[in-house]
Amino acid sequence: MTDPVNRPVRLAGLAGVVTVGLVLAGCSGDGGERESSSAAPSATSVSSESASSDDSSSASPSSSASGSYEPATETSPAKNVPVPEMPDAAKEPTQEGLEAAIKYWWEAGDFLRATGDSTHIDEVSTSNCDLCQSQRNRWTEIYELRGWAETGPTEVEVQFTNIDNGGLGGTGAIVVSESPSQIYQPNGSPGGSGDGSDDRPWAISAVFDEEDQLWKLEGLEPQG
Repeated sequence: MTDPVNRPVRLAGLAGVVTVGLVLAGCSGDGGERESSSAAPSATSVSSESASSDDSSSASPSSSASGSYEPATETSPAKNVPVPEMPDAAKEPTQEGLEAAIKYWWEAGDFLRATGDSTHIDEVSTSNCDLCQSQRNRWTEIYELRGWAETGPTEVEVQFTNIDNGGLGGTGAIVVSESPSQIYQPNGSPGGSGDGSDDRPWAISAVFDEEDQLWKLEGLEPQG
């Protein structure tokens, strides 16, 4: 990931992909750029210098396995965001395990957007998953610049999955519904928004990592 401290970063460019679906819909399965069906929002450019010098928003996102969850607002990021817990099934080379890992990946994506913490989505993403890495890089960069997002949960319906490669690989189809999102710049001004989406179909591929003993997504492709 490019170090945002050492170069100006256009927050508007990052804000153009303000939901998981918009992050992914802007790319093809091999990492090539593809036009999104959603219009890109406009926003003011924010450099690392302006982000570090602007003290108008001193709040920071936080996560917690307990405590009262406080959603993000136009004045502060979310507080006590529930930490996603990987299901035990995701650690088994079975169809049930693959489906559990798929759902967990999207839960981890919600957590990433709410906190800028990529720990959990990294757990279930391969290093060569271009869309996974694009999402985590963009959202961690937004929070490193002290921006934040106001968004809601993603609903995922697994339509079907198949296990192949002796139980070490899998493919599937899912339908995703995303909540609208609003990104805020360090001074609290809007930095981009997304309308969300209803019932967007995706094709996925995954591998079972024998070393880590869990499923990891390696490809996501929007359909239609």
